[in-house]
Formats: sequence, structure tokens, C-alpha cells
Amino acid sequence: MALPEPENIRFDLQVIASLIEPGSRVLDLGCGSGDLLAWLTAAKGITGAGIEQDKDRAARCIARGLSVLQGDLNTEVDDYPDAGFDYVILSQTLQQVYEPARLLRSLSRIGRRVIV
Repeated sequence: MALPEPENIRFDLQVIASLIEPGSRVLDLGCGSGDLLAWLTAAKGITGAGIEQDKDRAARCIARGLSVLQGDLNTEVDDYPDAGFDYVILSQTLQQVYEPARLLRSLSRIGRRVIV
């Protein structure tokens, strides 16, 4: 997987990436086409997973070799175990969530740290 230069990733994703420790377990909710997951995997050796609602974007992630589930993040997060991830990322997605307080409680359960 070709590693994009950090300056070629959206600025907000650069900031998020700077917060992630190498070797961490990361769940990216609403991961789009997987730019952040791909960069973190290549540059920081993370173990990553994502959830993306859009079928085409999820397919692009999978084609890039990323572990991404296509589905509704509001319900899919219920299936993850407590403290299953070091970081859970919710970037540019919260405004699309019907019950944000419920989702944030779930994220704090499954991740040691939550980045919104």
C-alpha cells in the first residue's frame, strides 16, 4: 500500500493522526475511502478497522486492503467488546447521528480514548 505524504491528507486527519500512538488498535467510524486508516497502518503500524455506511466507499477501503465493515455505525458499535480499541475516531460524522449522546456513550465503552 503506497503511503501518501502527510501533507496530502486532509488537515483534520493530520491532526488526528498526530494523536495516535504507534502500534495502537484504532476504530475509524465513518472512515470514508480509508485515507486515515491507510496512513496510520503504513506510518504508525496500527491495527485498524473501520465502519462506513456508503457501499462504494467501503468497497474502496476493502480494495485497499483495509478491514472495513459496511453498515450503520449507530448499531454496529453495539457489537464491539468493552475496551476493544485504544482509539475510536469519529471525524466529520457526529452531525449525521440521530442519537449522539447514545453513540458517544458506546464509543467511550469500546475505546480507551475517543477522538471527535
